[in-house]
Amino acid sequence: MIEKKQLRQDVHRQIRELDDRSDRDRVIIHTLTELKAWQEADTVAVTLALDLEIDTLPLICLAWKAGKSVFVPKVTKQGLTFHEIHSLEDLEPGVMNILEPTTEATMRSIDVCIVPGRVFDRSGYRIGWGGGYYDRYLATYKGTTIALAYDVQLLDEIPIEPHDIPVEFIVTERETILCSPSSL
Repeated sequence: MIEKKQLRQDVHRQIRELDDRSDRDRVIIHTLTELKAWQEADTVAVTLALDLEIDTLPLICLAWKAGKSVFVPKVTKQGLTFHEIHSLEDLEPGVMNILEPTTEATMRSIDVCIVPGRVFDRSGYRIGWGGGYYDRYLATYKGTTIALAYDVQLLDEIPIEPHDIPVEFIVTERETILCSPSSL
C-alpha cells in the first residue's frame, strides 16, 4: 500500500486541479447543514481550513446565525483544546498559520465535531497532517464526528494504525457517507 505522505501528495495534486472549488464548498456546507445531527446540535467544533481544504468560515457564520455555540481548536503540547469564539476577531494565526482562538479553553461538551483530514476511506478512517492531535482527542469524544471532503479525497483503502479513530459521517459534494453504525 502507498504510504501516507504519497497519498497526501496525490490528493493535494487532484484538489489543485479542481476548477470549481468554491461551488463544491457551498454544496458540501449546505449538505452538512441539512444533516439531523447538525440541525440538532447546540454546540459545534470547527477547525479553520488550510489551503486545499473546504472553506469553513461560511459554516461558522451559518452556525452563529442558527444560534449554535462555536468552538475552535488550538494545538498545545498537551493536545487539542477547544475555545468558544463569538466573532472572527477572537482568532489569530497559530501553528501552521491556522487561525486559532484567543479566548480561554472550555470544558463544555461539544455535540458535533467537524474533523479535518487530507485523505479518507469509506469506513471513516482518515489521514491528517500526521500530528495525531485529532485521534487523541477523539479517543474520549462522545459527540458526533463529521468530516468534509472533496470526492477526490476518498480512496478505497488507506493505511490504518491501531490508534486511528474513524469519523461517523463524511460529506462530499456528491454524497453523504454513513461510516459507522453508532451514528444511527
